[in-house]
Amino acid sequence: MEKLTKQKIKNFSFIVSRNVFILVNGIIFVVIVTLYFFGDTQSALFLGFVLILNIFFGLIQDLRAFFALENLQLLTAPHVIRIEKDISEKSILVEEIKKGDLIRLRTGDQVPCDGTLTESNALELNEGLITGESASIPHAKDDHVLAGSIITSGSGIMSIEIVFQESQIAKMTEGIKTYSVNMSPIQRDIGRLIKYSGYLLIAIIIFVIIRGTIVNQSYVQIVKNIGALTSTLVPQGLVFAMTLLFAYGAAHLFNKNVLLQEINATEKLGRIKNLCMDKTGTLTENTLVVERMETFGNKEKSEAKELVKAYLFGAKENSQTIQAIEKFLGGSESSSKILGVVSFSSWRQYGAVKIEKVDKSTSIIIAGSSESILPHLYDPKEKEWLTNFLITETKQAKRIFCVAESQAKELNDDFSKSQLSIVAVFIIASKLRPGIKEAIDFFQKRGVHLYIISGDSPETVRSIAQSAGVQNCDKLITGAEMKAWSTTDFMTKAKDYSIFARTLPEQKGMIIESLKKTGFTAMVGDGANDTLALKKSDLGIAMFEGSQAARQVSSVVLMNNSFTALPGGVQMADSIIKNAEIVACIFLYPAFSGLFFFIVVSLLGHPFPFSPLNITLINYFTVGIPGILISYWTLFPSQKVMATSDKSFIKKLLPFVVYSSALQAVVMGIIFYFSQKYIPIETSNLLIILMFIVTGFIFFIFSTIAYRGSFESSQIREIVITLVAEVLLLFGICKIPFF
Repeated sequence: MEKLTKQKIKNFSFIVSRNVFILVNGIIFVVIVTLYFFGDTQSALFLGFVLILNIFFGLIQDLRAFFALENLQLLTAPHVIRIEKDISEKSILVEEIKKGDLIRLRTGDQVPCDGTLTESNALELNEGLITGESASIPHAKDDHVLAGSIITSGSGIMSIEIVFQESQIAKMTEGIKTYSVNMSPIQRDIGRLIKYSGYLLIAIIIFVIIRGTIVNQSYVQIVKNIGALTSTLVPQGLVFAMTLLFAYGAAHLFNKNVLLQEINATEKLGRIKNLCMDKTGTLTENTLVVERMETFGNKEKSEAKELVKAYLFGAKENSQTIQAIEKFLGGSESSSKILGVVSFSSWRQYGAVKIEKVDKSTSIIIAGSSESILPHLYDPKEKEWLTNFLITETKQAKRIFCVAESQAKELNDDFSKSQLSIVAVFIIASKLRPGIKEAIDFFQKRGVHLYIISGDSPETVRSIAQSAGVQNCDKLITGAEMKAWSTTDFMTKAKDYSIFARTLPEQKGMIIESLKKTGFTAMVGDGANDTLALKKSDLGIAMFEGSQAARQVSSVVLMNNSFTALPGGVQMADSIIKNAEIVACIFLYPAFSGLFFFIVVSLLGHPFPFSPLNITLINYFTVGIPGILISYWTLFPSQKVMATSDKSFIKKLLPFVVYSSALQAVVMGIIFYFSQKYIPIETSNLLIILMFIVTGFIFFIFSTIAYRGSFESSQIREIVITLVAEVLLLFGICKIPFF
């Protein structure tokens, strides 16, 4: 808990520093001190008040976003089962683990800390997140295990030696999950804009000082010009506004059963161009049903059921397939003695159990996919029967699970040279999820490429995909065919297929890596064998009831365990991105307008005609009040917006902003030039201030149309109300002596 507190303090320090210790605030602080030194106390106090206010609101927004995300993440916080001293079991948070605790490990879990196995029931671990190796490795009692490993098969108990914060993977990934470090495309672009505007500001300050010295301006006037230009040129509130929008998005997406574990995953949902998913649990319901059991020839079904129950009793698996078979058989109680177990693994596609029957004879029972059993059947008639069976059933979108008996004497994890005979074949069905056709249609109409990556047989996957409406189902390849592929083959060939059947977990990872080269790639998964692919994708999306490891490495969790929740989340993400574009526009427009106007008046031989107070007033009317309205639209969206384009955020915004700002600056320059005879050139030039406010509000309306496409009648009404409020407020400021 002490380490957790230190991490929170570190996050708070990061939030405070990025709101307080920034270039713009430093320049404004110097301006305030200088104004006070030269006797302009009123301007110094006002500018100081504005600085404190900006920092305060920035901190409030950032902290609200931080706490909102933290509260949402508590819903998926990793829990483990701790074995207490009285042998009872208790579910606790990973942060509560202490050295010496005994933790139960199950298939699909992620090892929470470094430690030693005190018990292993055919336990296999994948250390791909630590070492990069994708193989699943058996671990026996007394073996050392590392935090971050994924349990792919079996179960066990470990004794904690090193808590997570001190583990190897924690040291490797230190800082990766600190608040808001993993920037989204919009955040990166905004960061660049602010950085370069800071450099530009320094150059302009040097110019103002040199020019003011040459024309004998007073030091106070030079400092005021610097303060006004600082307030104008750097859109310092833009980062905070974006963070707040993303936080609103996270809260609203949760109402649509989409939980974000990264605050900027809001934007990432709208960027999806390649969407990879499994069949079971995604296209189909997660509950499987055994329709019937078939045996070959004269084999008694009662004898077959006993052998299958012996396998179930020894394997102790908890997969959906095994649960369905147990339900069909009425349990897994067996009178056979278990002599050894090789747990089922997605890497092998089978599991095995050695048993001693009641008559003291021994037997090895193997269970798994039809493809793993079929090549090793020694009876040609059995092979022909199973082959014909597969052709008939898989075309009807049925899954086939085979149980066979081996002629081998010893149990091992490689039966490639064994001779097998069929014990039983289970025909398993699963229904399409309600609404899945509409969800598939939604993504395909957006131009998203859908890829089905499954461990099931090719014909079963193809049939399910076709019934769900997935396009290009004829473009299919199997894991066996991909075994001969090199890394280069994956990079060049994977994009040409839509269905990947009988794939191994490491192949899933390679497929994701290759598709990322063609566009932003998301992966939907729920099992331990999906973990590496989820981690490698641009956006990992997990089911809430999936494995703990899958949830831990994903940025998005579907709380209702349904892929059909995703379209609503993507539509919300589109709305957030469009609102973010409008917010960025109204922040950048005054900055560019001020820059171009400064250039125009400088060419006319005049100093910048605004004070920091003037700029603050303009910004509240052109940025602050419209920003409140955009926040309202984000919280209460009233229309669907256009899908997010592939175009870079900067490339999409800057042309419109720059052209509009340049036009305004020229118009303002003309007004400024011809008004010299009628309006004194002072730092408080009311006409120019009012014109900046009017054109800024007009720009807000046009930018909204440009990036949202159209207005709803309710939005037009809200804009009119905002306009009336601004006019009344301006009238009060101009007419009431106090203001």
